[in-house]
Amino acid sequence: MSNPRKVLMISYLFPPIGGGGVQRALKMAKYLPQYGWQVHVLTVDSPAHVSLDHSLLQQLPEGTMVHRASERGVGKGSNIPGGKADFVSSQDRQLSSNKHPGSNKGWKKEFIRIAKPYLKKAKEGLLIPDDQILWYSDAVKKGLDVIYSHDIDVIFSTSGPYTNHLVGLALKNKTGKPWIADFRDPWTQNMHQSDIPWKKWIEETMERRVMNTSDVVLTVTPSFARNFKKKHPGIKNLQVIYNGFDPEDYDKITPIDTRGLFTASYAGIFYKERNPRLFLEAVYELIQEGLVDRKHLSCKFAGVFDYPGYSENYDCVKQLGLEDVVEVLGHLPHHEVLSLLKGSNLLLLIGDTAPGSGDYIPGKLFEYMAIGNPILALTVPGESERIIREYGLGEVVNPFSQKEIKQAYLRMYQLWVNGNGYGETERSFKKDINIYNRKYQAEQLAEVMETLI
Repeated sequence: MSNPRKVLMISYLFPPIGGGGVQRALKMAKYLPQYGWQVHVLTVDSPAHVSLDHSLLQQLPEGTMVHRASERGVGKGSNIPGGKADFVSSQDRQLSSNKHPGSNKGWKKEFIRIAKPYLKKAKEGLLIPDDQILWYSDAVKKGLDVIYSHDIDVIFSTSGPYTNHLVGLALKNKTGKPWIADFRDPWTQNMHQSDIPWKKWIEETMERRVMNTSDVVLTVTPSFARNFKKKHPGIKNLQVIYNGFDPEDYDKITPIDTRGLFTASYAGIFYKERNPRLFLEAVYELIQEGLVDRKHLSCKFAGVFDYPGYSENYDCVKQLGLEDVVEVLGHLPHHEVLSLLKGSNLLLLIGDTAPGSGDYIPGKLFEYMAIGNPILALTVPGESERIIREYGLGEVVNPFSQKEIKQAYLRMYQLWVNGNGYGETERSFKKDINIYNRKYQAEQLAEVMETLI
């Protein structure tokens, strides 16, 4: 058998970091070897992250090399064979357990609370394009070492964070190797883009260099691709490889015991433009109107319910008196999230409402698709709405309309009460869903890389 091609995958977000942001890089690393590519991952050493999930490392096949570069240039980094999942897990668990309980108590906690908004604004203006720029210097050094010592054929950087692409740009310029820049979200066209003028100018310059220098630009929706091409006509080769789901993640899932309750679940992160408060108010009104029985209801939220430093969502639960209905689970390992979703009667998709958010497809939509339970989507018209309607995955409502939310939730609740499953006759998988299969997407990436060497 011929020697495999070698790709350097630049991804700051990578296990043991957990959450939706790691899935694209992780699944590409898992499946690319089946198409003749050995994967070398360049990621961060000693990750300090809100979500850690060491179990994800077990998905990496033998021969995968994970090269870890230090943030702020501190430390030597490490080279971890991805197939040695036990070794990776034990080392990284030790790193993640070095916490100091009690360090934020008393006056320190109050000081942090007061200073946090000012520090956040200062950090936003200093760390460009994102916090992970502190990783840039050591990542470039480590990347050069990997490219030359392992005879890398192709560089692949995937964002966010966008610092990944600056590392890719530097390595491209220094080595001349073919480079693919993969955008899971837009950069300067992002709906959460900074409003600091001079920062925006710097990032526009960075983005233009990335777009015009990379040999291939990949992204995850046709809308993103159209916007990229319109803004950067100098892009050499622009292609779409969707996000998706890994069928193997859904084998032998044991659904949670919902104790006979009508259970609606959400897995993901909430923030200002994406929050559950109108949904909670809709459920509250249905209870008050006697249309649903609160003793039969359960709403479960896994992930980040309130962003650090904020409490609006939990305050809403208390104000509405829904503590007996709402359960905030915090971060869960991925397999536990899937068990939660599989056991739920209703999967909540609460989308962003900022201008342009219709161009986005949240990664959880594909997980929901694979789970197969009905979706209640609070989302603006756009890519997500199209997929849900096209495949008969559930109901889509106006995220600003409490009336529509109430009506859709009540319809699904009544079907459950009457013992009728939702969507058995409405779902249609006549259309090929293979484009959302992670293994097929790795095959697509392998074909793109083959054209560059």
